[in-house]
Amino acid sequence: MLPSFLVLGFSTTLALAGPTQPTVDLATADAEALAQAADLEGDLAVAIVALREERGALASVEELRILPGMDDASLSRVRRNTSVTLDLPVQKNRRAYTKVEEVLGQFNAEPTVADVQQMAMEYSHTHRHQVEAWLEASKSAAYLPELQLRYYYYDRMNTGYDYVVNEQGGADAEAADADTDRDHVYQVTLKWKLDDLVMSSERIRVISEAQDVVKLRDKVLGEVTRVYFDRRRLQVDSLLSPSGDIKSQVENQLRLMELTAELDALTGGRFSRALSAK
Repeated sequence: MLPSFLVLGFSTTLALAGPTQPTVDLATADAEALAQAADLEGDLAVAIVALREERGALASVEELRILPGMDDASLSRVRRNTSVTLDLPVQKNRRAYTKVEEVLGQFNAEPTVADVQQMAMEYSHTHRHQVEAWLEASKSAAYLPELQLRYYYYDRMNTGYDYVVNEQGGADAEAADADTDRDHVYQVTLKWKLDDLVMSSERIRVISEAQDVVKLRDKVLGEVTRVYFDRRRLQVDSLLSPSGDIKSQVENQLRLMELTAELDALTGGRFSRALSAK
């Protein structure tokens, strides 16, 4: 859904498409039409429709980059052979704002920067609680002993002999008794490494990986924050100083769509879903 703050002096629908080939509307075409128009595999066309239904709308072809199998060649064919319809709303009486709170309040229905940062951490699996859980699990693992289980089976035959002196003065052995001895032996051993209770090699490995995760989280949050406020500055500028010509309005709208797509890429589409929900 396009933002309500875009100020125009008239209403129009603009379709962005290639000039020479017939196109289908990315917002309404079914999987069969998309596959035929852009020469796509059936599964990929179905995934495009599923993404559109999940987000409520597709405002830009760039949103499709997150789909598995959507390489640059496929994306280029979609761009050439589909159209994206932009409905530019009318706002005849532009409001005069006198307070900062009034301006920023126009965007209260959108997720806050903290909300979007949370979405990004969940999508990238870099949330602080997850890192802490890894560290705690690596520490607790040392309390578990090494378990060894052994089984022995003994099968013995015992025979007793009596020795009798014969007529020649020698000794003859005569079996006196015989028995069989069969034993089953089970052995269970538990071993603890006391040094691992202080600092195990596994915990050292987890700490090292956790540090990498923290660096990744800082990078993700920095990028999310930058894109979020670039988008918000564009929204405020369009609200307070709307462009007078259609070309500038379309350029601003496309830039807004681009920044929205970037936030979706960083949050796995959660940002657009939150916009639709509100």
